Formats: sequence, C-alpha cells, structure tokens
Amino acid sequence: MELSHYLHLLRRWLWLILACPVLAGAVAAGASMSLPKVYESHVQVLVRPAQPLTVDTGAAALTSDQIANTYAQLMVEPPLLNQVISELGLKVTYEQLVKQIAVVPRPSTTILDVAVQDTDPVLAQQIAGRLVDDFITQIKQIQKQESAQPNARSQDNLLIVSPATLPASPISPSITRNTLLAVLAGLMAAVGLVALIDYLDKSVKSDRDLLALGLVPMAHVPFMPAPDRKRGEILTLTVSQPVAEAYRNLRTSLLFSRVDHDIHTLVITSSLPGEGKSRTAANLAVVLAQAGHKTLLVDADFRRPSQHRIFGRVTNVGMTNMILQDRPESELLTPVEDIPNLWLLCSGTRPHNPSELLGSGRMKELISSFRQAFAFVIFDTPPVNAVTDAQILAAEADATIMVVEQSRTSLPALRHATQALEAVGAKIVGTVLNLSLIHISEPTRQAE
Repeated sequence: MELSHYLHLLRRWLWLILACPVLAGAVAAGASMSLPKVYESHVQVLVRPAQPLTVDTGAAALTSDQIANTYAQLMVEPPLLNQVISELGLKVTYEQLVKQIAVVPRPSTTILDVAVQDTDPVLAQQIAGRLVDDFITQIKQIQKQESAQPNARSQDNLLIVSPATLPASPISPSITRNTLLAVLAGLMAAVGLVALIDYLDKSVKSDRDLLALGLVPMAHVPFMPAPDRKRGEILTLTVSQPVAEAYRNLRTSLLFSRVDHDIHTLVITSSLPGEGKSRTAANLAVVLAQAGHKTLLVDADFRRPSQHRIFGRVTNVGMTNMILQDRPESELLTPVEDIPNLWLLCSGTRPHNPSELLGSGRMKELISSFRQAFAFVIFDTPPVNAVTDAQILAAEADATIMVVEQSRTSLPALRHATQALEAVGAKIVGTVLNLSLIHISEPTRQAE
C-alpha cells in the first residue's frame, strides 16, 4: 500500500488516534488515584546452615538453596500466621494475610527477603517484624526438641540482617506507570481500530482502485470550499488555485482522448449523488472555452439542477422548454458573460417524465444540432445508480466521464454504475477523482 494512503489515513483519523490515548490515560489516572495506597515493608533474614551439612549415611546432602526454600515455605504456614494474627489483633483470616506476604530466597544465597504489604505502612512494618521474630522463635523450639534425638544434624542459625522497614511511599498504585501504560494501550487500540476501519472500508481510495475496475484516472481535483459569491464553484476563474490547474489537466487528458476517438458530446455523471459532478462539468466547460473551443454546457439533470445556480441565472428555463418547443432557442442558449466561447443551456421547467424527454426523438435532434454548432457539448446528468437519465444520454454521446469522490464512493456502487453504462454502449473515457489526497476536512459536499 502506498505511503500516501497511510498519510491520508493519519490525516483523516488523527482525532481518533489522539483521543483514544488521552481518554485511556485520563481514565487510568483517575482510577489509580481512587485506589487505596499499598505499602510494603521488608525484612532480610540470613540462614546460616549448620556445618557440616550431613545427614544419615547414604542420604544425599541438602544444598543451601534447598534449606532456604524450606524455610521460606515454613514461614507462610497456617500455625505461624494465625499466631501473628492473634498477637497483633488483626481482623483478617489466614487466607487474607498469606496474600499480603511474599518470602523469596535470593538466588545463589541463603538470604530470605520477607515482604509484607498493607494499606497501613505502620501495620505492614509490625506484621513483618512480628512474623520474622515468631518464626525464628519457632525454629529454635523445633531445633531444641530435635537436639536430643540420635543422629540429629547441627542446628542452623537464623539472623536478621535487615530489620523491618517503615515504608515511606506506597508501591501501588503507580499513577505514572499506569497512565503511561494506558496511553500506550490506547494508542495501539486506536491504530488497530483505524486499520480495521480501513480494511472494512470498500470506498475508492486511489488510482489503483479505479484501474482495477478498468477505469482511467484523468485528473485529481483537491477539495476547495466554494466562496460565498457569484460563481463561487467555478474555481477555474482563479488562475492561482491548484484546483484550477487540476481542471486544466482534465482538459488536456480529454483532448488527448480525441486522438483515437472523435469527441464532441460528453456526459459528466457519477455513481451516487453529492460526488461533485456538476462542479466538474461547469469547470471543464470553462477551461475548454478558455482554450478557444466553442463549448455548450447543458444541465440535463432535470431532477436536481445546479448549473443555473452555479452561473447565477435568475430563472431556470432551458432544456425542457427547448424539447417541448414552448420557448424560442434564441432565449434559451445564452452566452456566459466574461467567458468567451462558452454558452449555457439550463435544465428548464421541471418535468414529470425526465427519462422520457431525454429519450425522445426531439432530444436526439437537439444533440445532433448541438454537435454541429459547437466543438464540445457537455451534459451534466443525474447519478447513474439513482435514475436512468445518464444512461439514456451516454448511449447517444461520444464519451462519458465518471466523477468519483475519494473515500466516499464505494467500489460496489462504482462497479454497478460502470456496468450500467457499458450495457447501453456508453464509452467511458475516464474518471475524475474528487477530494484527492489533499483532504482539507470532512467538508460540505460539493454541488451535485
């Protein structure tokens, strides 16, 4: 996958990638601060095995590690812990207290590290100190009883090398550690979620998706919000905008397409509403006229017309009136002021049977007449998957251009629209990819 695609994902989902770690860190910090603080007191006991470490003849000698592990196990047996509970008056059971105690022999030594945890630092110190004292006393009593038996081994010696400490700070919860771990987990979750969304996303993301459907990318048009002024969507009138250059590239691609196939009538359509086909039609007509080609822009979207609004026409009279022959052509084919070589034919009065009008014999006569009078005739039509209007005109036109919105147009919808156009013999010369990788925002939709 291209690096540009990852950059697009990062830009699109940056809010999620930042929000998840921040939210996870805040929750972890709040939860950690609400948890009770736990303190840990330590005592270190040195076990000095009796010398020599011998037992009955023929028996294997005990190692120092075995002796230390044996004492570690004896220190957490029920009789001893119950005695500590009784002496200190603790309101806990053996099962609860044993979970607070950890006796760990240090590797390669005979030192036992006794750790006792409690929410009260003083009580943790008292339990640790009393536990070790009672244990040493208990071992001495056992040794005293065994010393009178035959073949008894010499007595081991247990020494406290580090008395029970009074913990100054809690060992848990660690707010900093928990927060950092939560932030890391939140970041990983956000990245994983974005990857899952991208995997499940069946929208068009790049030229590669278009080429997989057999469609030729002709231009990439970055999003540019329309200013609040007349002709705000005719971005090609501002020569300094990069988006204007994108439409000029589309013009160049279209002119090169004429080398093998003569193109005079051109249908501009899309698979779904809101993908920017009307804006594309208007700007392509302008750049063709600016290049000296006599161009007619026809708003053939009788259901949701846009061109009269884009070009600032007060009334919407045009194509339907021309088909029904209730208005003279001289009133309907009007030149666009300040743009030489460009004429506009609005959609006209909204009919109740748009498809029938577009497929009528009168419409075919008009298309033939337009082809003779203009170098280019551009038809702005409804989306293919919505109604059949675009198919009817595309079957009569010389070429068709599909407008696709990146990360919104779905591949199944685009595939269905392409197949529908090909079924009527339409020649799709290419596609225009709107909202290319220069995503400024999740914007207001372009004009239909």
